[in-house]
Amino acid sequence: MSKIIPIQIVNADGPENLQIRFLLTDVCNYKCSYCFPGSNNGNYRFPKNNDTVIKNFQRLLDEYKSKLGKTKFNIHLTGGEPTLWPGITKFCEELKKSHDVEITLITNGSRTLEWWGNNSKYFYDVMLSCHHEFTDVNHLINVADLLFSNDVKVACSVLMDDRQWDKCVAIVEQMKTSKFAWPIHTKEIVSIPGIGMDAYTEDQLAYLNGNLKRFPSKEYFLKHIKSIRYYESIVTLTDNSTKEANSNTYITHKWNNFKGWSCDVALETLLITWDGSITGSCQEPVFNTSFNIYSEKFADEFKLDADFKSIICPRTSCDCAPETHISKRLIL
Repeated sequence: MSKIIPIQIVNADGPENLQIRFLLTDVCNYKCSYCFPGSNNGNYRFPKNNDTVIKNFQRLLDEYKSKLGKTKFNIHLTGGEPTLWPGITKFCEELKKSHDVEITLITNGSRTLEWWGNNSKYFYDVMLSCHHEFTDVNHLINVADLLFSNDVKVACSVLMDDRQWDKCVAIVEQMKTSKFAWPIHTKEIVSIPGIGMDAYTEDQLAYLNGNLKRFPSKEYFLKHIKSIRYYESIVTLTDNSTKEANSNTYITHKWNNFKGWSCDVALETLLITWDGSITGSCQEPVFNTSFNIYSEKFADEFKLDADFKSIICPRTSCDCAPETHISKRLIL
């Protein structure tokens, strides 16, 4: 019997949506041993020309709206640790004034409860990442509870280190003692040879495959019912069946080799790297000209070509969960 594999993936976001992942900095107050390479080197501290960054973002969103009909924008702030950026408040305020923007955040949650209380109003969705080597678990629980009570869609993701597996599982259980029942996820480590995906046992992979470790409460559903879904994409398989795919479906099934596929990364998901370069979210070039979000000339020069379209994937491995869910098709 032929092996059943994907032949098409459709992103669960509608065609009116554009996601932008903005790597604000590679500065982080944690130094996790399994951190994604380059994420905490400290070479790119923070954007300094805040007004230029805001103006250029507005131009980027305007162009995608006028040329491609994008009307909803999800700006995903990450790092390093994005909450260390002094300009984060003004950035969020100005973009939310000019466009239909949702600001989402991946953060280690280490800022004070006072900081989160003052700034939670700017964030639509916060994913708190829990790292066994550095996280104060009780503090992270308190941050999550505060965000929940302020109507932010909050969840926690525990990074599962195979070298400290029992400790990580215990953290998952400790999270369940929180005041409010927000979602708890587990997250595989994929970037470091010899640990994570290279070293998990079959039992550990099975644990990871059911990555939602606490189902959110009825109150959580009522707060966020319009935005809750249980999958990130729909995959069509070679037997013509379809499957709802969640955050780690493709990686844990080893369905993440899309070399030669037609991929809509340029149309759905952009990445702005620490130095300001704008690419597809997988760091593949998608524009005929190189653009930089920090450039003083960007607002005058940025435009989408008339033939702006999908790219042919050159990669043998797609290791970041968000990229696996981008719409793409196997070219037969």
